[in-house]
Amino acid sequence: MFENYILMMILAAFIGTYLSRVLPYHLFKHKEESKNLLFIQKNMPLLIIVVLFFYTFYGVDFSKAPYGLDIILACVFVFFFHLKFKNALLSIVLGTIFCMICLRFLG
Repeated sequence: MFENYILMMILAAFIGTYLSRVLPYHLFKHKEESKNLLFIQKNMPLLIIVVLFFYTFYGVDFSKAPYGLDIILACVFVFFFHLKFKNALLSIVLGTIFCMICLRFLG
């Protein structure tokens, strides 16, 4: 009895997950993309970088060593890296790795 209950729960979770992934493609495949959706799709990487920028500096204490140097170096690295390659995902991932390295060795 208990095994049947677990199998039914797994099946229900599978069906719910599968339908939530597949139905939007079938329901909206013949509709044009809206201007709002295209605007969000175009500007989302910039929005993510701005949110991460402010979140990064939220907890920085500039009165104690290393005076935020590690975070500032990471932000400068991300800025120049993004200007060079224009790839938001790569900038975010490499900036996070560089920030962790700076925190490890400077912090």
